[in-house]
Parts: sequence; structure tokens; C-alpha cells
Amino acid sequence: MPQDEKFENGGTMREANKRMYYIVSPNSFAYNPARINVGSIGYQNTGKNVIVSSLYEIFKTSDDVDDRLLWHWFKSPDFQKLIWQLQEGGVRLYFYYDKLCMGEVSLPSLEEQRKIGKFFDTLDNLITLHQRKHLRLHP
Repeated sequence: MPQDEKFENGGTMREANKRMYYIVSPNSFAYNPARINVGSIGYQNTGKNVIVSSLYEIFKTSDDVDDRLLWHWFKSPDFQKLIWQLQEGGVRLYFYYDKLCMGEVSLPSLEEQRKIGKFFDTLDNLITLHQRKHLRLHP
């Protein structure tokens, strides 16, 4: 989220104490381990570094993984099942990075991953367009 949307009067984090934040470089994932079960995960593709709370887990994939395909997997019931199986804690449940690494995803070749990721992107876009059309027709 752009800073001018988050902070009043277009304020910035420039003067803030950044010791309690992590830098997220482009092409990285970041998620809140206490909120991942409700979809608190993002992909940083702005082309510049951003910061997030130190509560977040941050990671990059290896060169043999297509981030777009992995992004779609993070929205899948299989990922939700993994969270449910491996989260830990008492009142508040956490899904830390070491638990994420315990998950297994079968991946085809990188070229095939890219094709599948693009296909899912296209489906998402079509669904969004149809939802907007429906909202315009049925306010």
C-alpha cells in the first residue's frame, strides 16, 4: 500500500525508527505468521525495497520456482490444509517459516509452471471482470 494512502496528510515512514521493521526486496513474499490463516500474505513486485513489521516472515523462492504459480498455490485449499496441520501455539496460532518449509508442492518444469501461473492469472482476471459486470448490472 502506498504510504500516502496509509498515513494521514501524505505522511511517510522516512523519519520513523526502522529498527522494528524488515526490508522486503523485490520478488519476495512476506506474511504474518499469526494471520496467514486469513490470507495475510503478499508478493512484493514494486521494483524497489519496501518495509514491513518485524512480525512478518520474508522469503524468496529459488530459481526453479515460478512465483506466480506459488502465489496461486498459497490461495489453494491445499495450502490452508498445510497451515491447519502445522500451525502451533495456544490462544493465537502461528505458522512460522520453518513450518512453511515442511510443506511439499509437486512442481513441473519451470516452463510449465509459468504456463500454469499465467493460466491462473487469466482465470482470476476473467472472474474479476465478471464480478464487476454483475455488480454494475445488479447494484
